[in-house]
Amino acid sequence: MKMLIDRQVLILQSIVENFITTNQPVGSKQLAENIDFSSATIRNDMSKLEKEGLIKKTHISSGRVPSEKGYRYYVDYIKKEYELTNNDNEKLKELISGDYVSEDNYLEKNAIILSDLTDCTAVILAPTKTDRRINKIEVILLSSRSILVILITNIGEVFQQNYKLDADFTENDIAEVNKLLQSYFYDVDMATAHVIIHGELEKYLKTRVNNYDMIVVALNRLLQHKIKKTVALGGKYNLLKQPDIDNVEKLKEVVSLLEDDKIVELLDSSIDANSSDTCIKIGKELALDNLADLSLVSSKYNTSKGQGVIAVFGPKRMDYSKIMTLIGCVRDNLNNNLK
Repeated sequence: MKMLIDRQVLILQSIVENFITTNQPVGSKQLAENIDFSSATIRNDMSKLEKEGLIKKTHISSGRVPSEKGYRYYVDYIKKEYELTNNDNEKLKELISGDYVSEDNYLEKNAIILSDLTDCTAVILAPTKTDRRINKIEVILLSSRSILVILITNIGEVFQQNYKLDADFTENDIAEVNKLLQSYFYDVDMATAHVIIHGELEKYLKTRVNNYDMIVVALNRLLQHKIKKTVALGGKYNLLKQPDIDNVEKLKEVVSLLEDDKIVELLDSSIDANSSDTCIKIGKELALDNLADLSLVSSKYNTSKGQGVIAVFGPKRMDYSKIMTLIGCVRDNLNNNLK
């Protein structure tokens, strides 16, 4: 991306920060009140910024607003440090006051405070072991229509679940199933196992075991339950109050995102497993059809229980510096206090 001269950087910064605060297009006269350049010079640079695709008009005679590219330039090269206010510090102190009753409650408390401070929707995924792999998975026939599925992980966890079936199975059927399980699932991580079930395993079971689909469903249910991540939400409806969510389709998309597993998939895909940096996805970078006016800021946190994710959803005109700083505060709190 072409780098800007200092004056253009200052103008772009002013447009972005004014628009974040007011949600109104910014004109050259308004900028001239706070920047020590003439309106003509500012208009000339605004035209150059527009040609670069960093700002745009909402209509012919309007001021300018940041484009998605402009927000990206601001986030990558301009944003200033945010200093916590007294109110921020007072709210953050609530995170370390008193003992938490349960992990779920504590994560929810952190999410609620983060959402209160940002006026956005905060999401925290509970920590999970990143190296959790399958050591053994076995099906035991209890009766012709009842099975027990046992799952043992490499860190010594043992899970088991009974399942009632709608058709008869024999010892030979179950022996065939276990032969395939031993072949496909040893030392496989939990999430990959979920994919394998619906791929190669299902294909081979179909050719060797009658009513194979019932076994697939049982295996799938056990794995889904054990890899399902706990999600703590704060300010769930803050997104719905944003003027950027201005039609029914966007509203439906937000509600759907926050009420099913899409939120987990989105957060998992937003985090680079090899990076400790905060990740920012702006607008279309989220690849959500009707939510191109939203952004996501996310970061990992690490505890003795494993790795989790903290994220804030908000409009593209969110205060990125403030949100990154507050996410860092919550991350430090969870790193230090979630036992």
